[in-house]
Amino acid sequence: MIKFAGFIMTYERESILLDTIQRIFSQTVPPEKILIVDNSTTNHTEKLIKDFNNPKVIYHRVGYNSGPAGAAGIGLRILADEGYDWIYWGDDDDPPVFEDTFEILLKTALSDPKCGCVGVVGQFFNRKTGFINRVSDAELQSEGIIEVDTIAGGMSKIVNGAMILKSGIVPEEKLFYGFEELDFDIKIINLGYKLLVDKKFYLKHRLNFNRLELPSRTFQKKSKSALFREYYSTRNILYIYYGNKLKRAFLTVLFYSFFKQILRFKHGFRAGFTGFKLFFLAFFHFLSGRMGHRKIKI
Repeated sequence: MIKFAGFIMTYERESILLDTIQRIFSQTVPPEKILIVDNSTTNHTEKLIKDFNNPKVIYHRVGYNSGPAGAAGIGLRILADEGYDWIYWGDDDDPPVFEDTFEILLKTALSDPKCGCVGVVGQFFNRKTGFINRVSDAELQSEGIIEVDTIAGGMSKIVNGAMILKSGIVPEEKLFYGFEELDFDIKIINLGYKLLVDKKFYLKHRLNFNRLELPSRTFQKKSKSALFREYYSTRNILYIYYGNKLKRAFLTVLFYSFFKQILRFKHGFRAGFTGFKLFFLAFFHFLSGRMGHRKIKI
């Protein structure tokens, strides 16, 4: 009998948290308990969980906003130390879509003794170019399991608890937000672990969200929130590739990010200027070690 628990990272989202908890416990194979890792600065979430009064829901207050990276590290450490074999890595706004998600994922996890992580969706990662590539629709047409290189957040990621205890690898809090899952996945693959996804279930998610035969992306003007995310993505990806000694990928992404800002000028001088400002800020913060949560103006 495997021991299965999960954690949910949250930040000032008490309005949706209970629904997410209830949907997780409605799984055909629910976790034994859920740890709420609260990055909030108010006590609203703490009061909500206290009033909910479910002994299977445990509250943990971080005391500051550690970001998704910091919260994930806390959740994985606590539950691995408590001896759980498999640990669900969850977000407060991304509960599993289907009721048998955990049942299918755990079955996939137990299919290979070197499995370090499973999820409903995964991608390939090119260590030379540094680009994350989509699994083709054709590769999902048959039954079976596909080995991928990374499983992003919000994809019902379930992690091998014994692997955490043995390796000590968890997301770095200094990343705060953006590609912390990729860094984690690169490191566990380097140790010889596998990331597995059930092909039939993967295809079911694509069909559910109408994600088959997607057209190529076009370069569009980004909103302020998207530019904010891109700052963290650029800074973190440089840190991750450099730290994991992926030198060619580091240089490729550095030059790609630079030239991408030139294309932003087609949306106007302000768009191009803002793009370069955030790129150089991300690059400077990487070089100077200014990681974690940063207050930036767009």
